[in-house]
Amino acid sequence: MLRDRKGKKLAKINGKVKNLYPLHLKNPPQGFNPGYPAYEIVVVNGITEIIEHRKMEPVFYVTEDTAVRKELLAGDASTP
Repeated sequence: MLRDRKGKKLAKINGKVKNLYPLHLKNPPQGFNPGYPAYEIVVVNGITEIIEHRKMEPVFYVTEDTAVRKELLAGDASTP
């Protein structure tokens, strides 16, 4: 559920996660805690999105990084 800063509901959607576990890049960027960033591939209404978790927190990011998308969608990423 997507809410604005005042808590008003903006949208609610459902998607399908493609993997059982979060994915990790073969060569993750430096400066992150072990195990991060972690990624999940989600398909919503036929659109594939890559969700990025940068650390253990209730915040996630939708990444548009072409190198990350290419590696994850090609199946070259690792799982725990």
